[in-house]
Formats: sequence, structure tokens, C-alpha cells
Amino acid sequence: MSEKDGKNWGKIEDIETLNASALAPNITKRNIYGPGSFWDDWVMRHFILPAGEAIPVHTHDWDHLALSLSGHGAVEVEGEPDYDMEKGNWARVPAGKAHSFKNIGKEDFVFLCIVPTHGDPHAKKTSMRAERVKRKAGKE
Repeated sequence: MSEKDGKNWGKIEDIETLNASALAPNITKRNIYGPGSFWDDWVMRHFILPAGEAIPVHTHDWDHLALSLSGHGAVEVEGEPDYDMEKGNWARVPAGKAHSFKNIGKEDFVFLCIVPTHGDPHAKKTSMRAERVKRKAGKE
């Protein structure tokens, strides 16, 4: 759902699934909040990582804030012990640290992950489009 829909509630399953195959081939991604959906500067993403799947090691210049909703995952963070991400656990991945997310359970690992808008390609694109519309409207 988005601000344009005029709703302040909804089901995650009704949110558009976004292509995140660059992260992991079988991952499911939805952006719950972000540009156009009540939160312009940050994005809350909902991921489903199937059993045996992992998001490969990567690094970037922003923190991740993660919360496990179901299943059992782990976050590997450079120089630190793995963060256990069973249901109800949360983790912060510091900016600049190499890290990966992996499903270590037998069922889907479902988690939320919050990053700044510029840290998510889909949210960044939505934000840039909104800025163009604002600029264009200001010229008329």
C-alpha cells in the first residue's frame, strides 16, 4: 500500500514483490515503508529467504537494522561472531562492515530490514521520480 492508496493499513502479501535477484536468486522482497509509503528518508523492507539460501558477503556505507519475524537466520559481520536471527531477534549491521545474511533453518527465514532510502535501489528510484515530479510542478 502507499499514501496514494489512501490506506493506513494493509497486508504484507498485498504489497508488490520487487526483483531482488541480485541479492539472492530465490529471495522475495517487498518494501513496506519508504518513499511514497509514509517514510521518505528510510525504507523498511520485508524479505523471505528460503532454506539453504544466503545473501552473499557485501559492504556499503550505511547501517542495516534487522528484525527476524520467523524461521532461523544468521548475519555474518566482519570481525564479529555471527548474529543469531531466530524469531524475535534483532541485529544492527554497522556501516562499512562486510556482512551477509543466511538462512540456517529448515523453513523460510522472514525478516525486516531498515536502511536509508539511498541504500535501496527500488526506494531510491521512487524518491528520484518524486523529486522530478516536484521540480516539474514548480516550473509550471
